[in-house]
Amino acid sequence: MTPSPASNRRRFRRDSNRSGIATVEFAIVLPVLFVLTLGTIDVCSVMFLKESAVLAAYEGARQGVARGRTNANVTTRVREFLDERNIQYQSGSVCTFSSPGFESAETLENVTVTVNIPAAGNLLIPTERFAELIVTASVTMRKEYENLTNN
Repeated sequence: MTPSPASNRRRFRRDSNRSGIATVEFAIVLPVLFVLTLGTIDVCSVMFLKESAVLAAYEGARQGVARGRTNANVTTRVREFLDERNIQYQSGSVCTFSSPGFESAETLENVTVTVNIPAAGNLLIPTERFAELIVTASVTMRKEYENLTNN
């Protein structure tokens, strides 16, 4: 038995309504998914920056605890580490040190290295949400040996 032309028209209208509804749902959901994806990428980029700051501070502190090492040695190592990861930083204030620094710390005295990385210029998707954010990490280590003075 063949379907009548009237039932074919009803089925076509019903299928056409379904595809129209699916198009409207897609148009509503697509921007939401797009925003969620971009937000996830931004948050992951900030997490990467935070972990990079921690590792850079650790690498710098390990450089500074040995005998004869100075704050300049630590800053150089931190910059090398950040350059290896292609992280942009402010040239003047990438590292700060507690008092005393590595130059004047005595044996087994704690020294803290703090690394500051701006989020601006380091995110995959430049947004205003993290534009003013400065990612900071600190590591404290003990100076293994007091620096020798050359008298």
